[in-house]
Amino acid sequence: MAEELEITIASHPRWLRLVRHVVQEFARESGFGDQDTQAIVLAVDEAAGNVLKHSYKGDTSRKFSLACRSSDDELEFELRDAGPQFEPAKIPQLPPDEVRAGGRGVFLMREIMDEVEYSRVDGENIVRLRKRTG
Repeated sequence: MAEELEITIASHPRWLRLVRHVVQEFARESGFGDQDTQAIVLAVDEAAGNVLKHSYKGDTSRKFSLACRSSDDELEFELRDAGPQFEPAKIPQLPPDEVRAGGRGVFLMREIMDEVEYSRVDGENIVRLRKRTG
């Protein structure tokens, strides 16, 4: 059975806890086990944290949206923000064994999720993270 939920969230770090909780409940309700659920939460949390840190540069007066969708064969999370255009091609591809702070969010998202897609539509950055069921 298909489900969909969309929320608009203030761009303050304290609300990332809400994002994590919503994603956790949505993944569990979609049939994912604890280990997969925690990995999915980590990936979406990284995407939301990137909105706050990189797109909005810590401006807590902004908002972004999170849409959660499930179907029989996949789970999709879509984040939208109105920050400057994001260009994923400009993100350095760091070796997984390189030790340094930061720079691992996109790598983690791509490792955890089956698909990570970036686009820009009508002045909004959109990131879609998909995980197939089963």
